[in-house]
Amino acid sequence: MKRRTLSTGLAAMIALPALSLGSAPARAQGVAKLRVKLDFSPWGMHGAMHLALQKGLFKAQGLDVEVQDGTGTISTLQLLSAGQADIGQVALGTMAVAKENGLDLISVAGFARTGDLAVLMDQSQGIQKPKDLAGKKIVCFTTSPWAPFIEPFLKANGMTKSSIELVMVAPSAMISTYASGNSDGFMSQAPFGQPMVLKTRKASALLLGDSGISFPSYGLALTPKTLESKREAIGKFVQVQVKAWQYIYDGHVDEAVAAIVAQRPNAKLDPDVLKGQIVAYRAFFESPSSKNLAFGLQTDADWAAAIKSMEQTSQIKPGHKPSDYYTNALLSV
Repeated sequence: MKRRTLSTGLAAMIALPALSLGSAPARAQGVAKLRVKLDFSPWGMHGAMHLALQKGLFKAQGLDVEVQDGTGTISTLQLLSAGQADIGQVALGTMAVAKENGLDLISVAGFARTGDLAVLMDQSQGIQKPKDLAGKKIVCFTTSPWAPFIEPFLKANGMTKSSIELVMVAPSAMISTYASGNSDGFMSQAPFGQPMVLKTRKASALLLGDSGISFPSYGLALTPKTLESKREAIGKFVQVQVKAWQYIYDGHVDEAVAAIVAQRPNAKLDPDVLKGQIVAYRAFFESPSSKNLAFGLQTDADWAAAIKSMEQTSQIKPGHKPSDYYTNALLSV
């Protein structure tokens, strides 16, 4: 009975008038198919996607949504650009860098709007500030979104690359290297990494954003061509995701965890880790420029800060404006 009540409540929430795109009245039409590519293998930030699949929320809006796991944000962005996927859940900062390198992309929703990159350190070491990292062995990987910011982060805190022992490892080996005690810390996303190592070697976090460097986190991206050709379907999809996240953070995190596990039964997922990641990301859903901003909405102020940081690290050339990277047109405002 409880499950039925929760499912009914979620279905009602998704069916709210907020799903209106402000266009002409809906017309009878066939089911719209969308191919969605995630950033990586299953983890907590996929909660809203799998919950919507598990509860039939996309189908209720006339959408046939195929969701595929990814092998990294960069790969997903390349597939979007090549027309092999319609929409991707990706790190939006990386999307901006990809756009600079010739991929025509735009974000239609930003969920984790506060930067999540952090240096994660063994909590028992009592690291309180970046200068405490001096002499510590820290692992990262060459294609990490962290890589361009390592030297600016150290410089912002009066340090140089020689101040720490930085070791580049394979992406798959980074967390295991830390968990096994073969490094003092690792560079990752705080709400992703901390739950991953909680049971083996609890970590504290020094956020990159606290050193004045901005880099947007997770949201939804696609090509302008796809947006133009599938605008109505994409609009419905985006708003289902917004409502699903609202529902999750309105006391239904466990439902999201159960949906991820159910949708990916062969992935050998740890529900505690998934729940920890979803809970930890809630604070990052707040916009740096505006508290209590509706889920999905992005702001010129946040993107202006990100543009400044990416220009300073030469990831993008000067002259860009926030509207080059996002639109709120598919969201209720």
